[in-house]
Amino acid sequence: MDTSPNDKNRVLIVDDEPGNIKILSNILAGEYSMSVATNGKQALEIARVQLPDIVLLDMIMPEMDGIEVCQALKSDESTKDIPVIFVTSMSDTANEERGLDAGAVDYISKPISPPIVKARIKIHIQNYLSKRFLENLLSSQTTSLDDAKEEAKSLLVFV
Repeated sequence: MDTSPNDKNRVLIVDDEPGNIKILSNILAGEYSMSVATNGKQALEIARVQLPDIVLLDMIMPEMDGIEVCQALKSDESTKDIPVIFVTSMSDTANEERGLDAGAVDYISKPISPPIVKARIKIHIQNYLSKRFLENLLSSQTTSLDDAKEEAKSLLVFV
């Protein structure tokens, strides 16, 4: 999923409260393409299909809480590298630690500050895209080196 300059990065917002989704959507409107999920199961399905560049995840949701969603994302090969930021009213240190231990890259407590949310999303998307670029570059170089080694071996057989 290469990102050309005209493409907007995709943000997946996961929250069971429509008001919270609206607040985040309004903050990010115009800068990002957005997908929305109102529960954990839906979030996992959307993430696997759309492969967003970042997930903004509420911690408290019915049926499947944010910790379970984050752990499921991190255990799936196709979504494990997507950065997750918890955006939650659970502002105590113990829950922040739980979220980071589950694999989140950041934790934002509500009420949110729009400039802080924007800055953190931008930073984590940049880190994610840079990492993907470097992994792809390394992978293509490794492939080229492996091909060159195989070609050299085949040439040695004929000598």
